[in-house]
Amino acid sequence: MAKLEHKIGVFGGSFDPIHMGHLIIAESARQQFRLEKVIFIPSNIPPHRGALVASATRRFEMVKLAIMDNPVFDVSDIEINRAGISYTYETLMLLQQQLRSKIVLIIGWDAFLILPSWYNAEKLAEKFSFIVAPRITENSEMPRFPFPAKYEILEAPRIEISSTLIRKKIKANQSIRYLVPDKVFHYIMKENIYG
Repeated sequence: MAKLEHKIGVFGGSFDPIHMGHLIIAESARQQFRLEKVIFIPSNIPPHRGALVASATRRFEMVKLAIMDNPVFDVSDIEINRAGISYTYETLMLLQQQLRSKIVLIIGWDAFLILPSWYNAEKLAEKFSFIVAPRITENSEMPRFPFPAKYEILEAPRIEISSTLIRKKIKANQSIRYLVPDKVFHYIMKENIYG
């Protein structure tokens, strides 16, 4: 009988803040691809984004609160503890040394489309495969990269929630209840993070 391969999903991002859409993607990926666990990795300084609103410590805390009820979800501070820009290639190479499992990267459609602009993109694509969460409005044309990339499309409910939307709603004094987990909602309100 063939031995089942242990696979761990790595889900990186700014998580500024983490929301229900992130959790739905992670759980769908875990189920569809039979992942042993999903590790959320809040970035320290993401290379493709502007300045983040919440501090790294607060974003890590929000992820921790969001996933605490799910025994197969975990959070790592590997990028937060590493000074400077968070490069996925470096993170996954470090993780691979620590874990004895196959690592697959869970990313959104937008991030996947700009994969060639990532640091060490070709090496990253050579060593790791991707689970790509589709956007609601993406066109159906598959990306063409100057190097081979192994990826599968995630079948998940398409939830139109973004961290940007949540921050805008808070600024406008609108409710974000049910867009983020309850514990995250209470933490944001208590700490007045995006007000």
